[in-house]
Amino acid sequence: MSDARDLSDVLSKAAEVVEERSGGRALLVSHYDADGLAAASITLKTLAKRGYAIHYTVVEQLTSGTIARIKKLAPSYTILVLVDMGSGALEFLSKINTCVIVLDHHLPGSRTANVVEVNPHRFNIDGSKEISSSGLAYLLSKTLEGGKGVDLVPLAVVGALGDRQDVGERFRLTGLNRQIVREGVEAGIIEEKIDLRLFGCGSRPLLKALVYTTDPFLPSITGEESSALAFLKSLGIEPTLGERMRTLNDLNRDERKKLASALVKLLLGAGYSVNEAERIYGATYILLREPLDSPLRDAREFAQLLNASGRMGCYDLAIALGLGTRGEVLLKITEVAGQYRSILAKSFQCVREGKVIREGRKYTLVDLRKRDFLNERVSGALASLLLPYAKGDKLLLVAVDSSEGVKLSARKRNGSRVLVGEVMAKAAQSVGGSGGGHENAGGATIPSDKLEDFLKEVEKVIEASGSP
Repeated sequence: MSDARDLSDVLSKAAEVVEERSGGRALLVSHYDADGLAAASITLKTLAKRGYAIHYTVVEQLTSGTIARIKKLAPSYTILVLVDMGSGALEFLSKINTCVIVLDHHLPGSRTANVVEVNPHRFNIDGSKEISSSGLAYLLSKTLEGGKGVDLVPLAVVGALGDRQDVGERFRLTGLNRQIVREGVEAGIIEEKIDLRLFGCGSRPLLKALVYTTDPFLPSITGEESSALAFLKSLGIEPTLGERMRTLNDLNRDERKKLASALVKLLLGAGYSVNEAERIYGATYILLREPLDSPLRDAREFAQLLNASGRMGCYDLAIALGLGTRGEVLLKITEVAGQYRSILAKSFQCVREGKVIREGRKYTLVDLRKRDFLNERVSGALASLLLPYAKGDKLLLVAVDSSEGVKLSARKRNGSRVLVGEVMAKAAQSVGGSGGGHENAGGATIPSDKLEDFLKEVEKVIEASGSP
């Protein structure tokens, strides 16, 4: 049973620490994915309102190297705030010579008295499904504002969607996320409806929406306009009306049903489970304060733009967008998102054409090392998109080259009893690396020559847990 009251108490404690040090210098550290960037945007706004001079930095993981750099910087600041990370490194953070606040929804490690940690798992609230770090950042801001601050709801929703927390009925947000959505709906700034979940279907032509959709990845359609056109033609759906490109809203009821059915069949035929294939249809979240023709009006598209810019290393653009800048910033981010989709398409081509899949007893490994078009920040997104390639209840692992060795991202299918974050943490630690994550998703960074040992340890940890 969850205890939101205890979570509220620790949020109040964190708010007191922030308030007491108002006007000081803050070091803010976040992850680079959509949730981390949305949480950082909320926290930047919150700290700025209290007069803090803020130094913001992004790290890919709290490895020994990044912790050492943070530890060196931190004493020059009044407060250190980590969002979307930190709960797995509390022992190290407790030794930093400044006040530390952690807003994290990943599986936590051992407690420590020297860090103010806000983590839902401590209060029987599932941080992998019910609230993300951007939601925690919103609740902290709301606590500081005496219950006000609904303007930040869109970013909290964007972050939760970016972390794929839409696991409720018809792919709705649930738990504390649901409460946040409700606040946005009541304030007239968010609309929730059931529809096809194509990328940018509210602002882009239908043909482009199909080509740009990556969640789920549409085999032979995503990134391939000629194939998408042929797909529509095969269904008897004309992509144009006169000289104008048709949008999803232009389709009649029969055309919508036909399109939805064909997309589900396409995904099932590519090996997706029924649940994964049905992701194409469900709840959509509309940000009503964004212009009708803006790609940011659909909260999932907003999340994908943040995710793309973060994984391409364009953190400044992502934060500017999160802080409310549009115009040139939005144009640049859409260009970056196009480059990101090209990388995903190349990666899928490698999987389809190359011998990159290896089967262990407890895992399916997609080995994408030595691909110069890939960077380590893309591995997590690939793991989510490539999950259908995992056989049965096996853990899916995606390996890419990293500046610190090998970066591995892991995902599991629904129904598997494996605790992914724990597996990655234990296996990585055994080979001198670092790792962690959620119940359903996790990651690790290990030395380049330790991959085989790591894979053996993954199987040992899973077997020791009693999982099939």
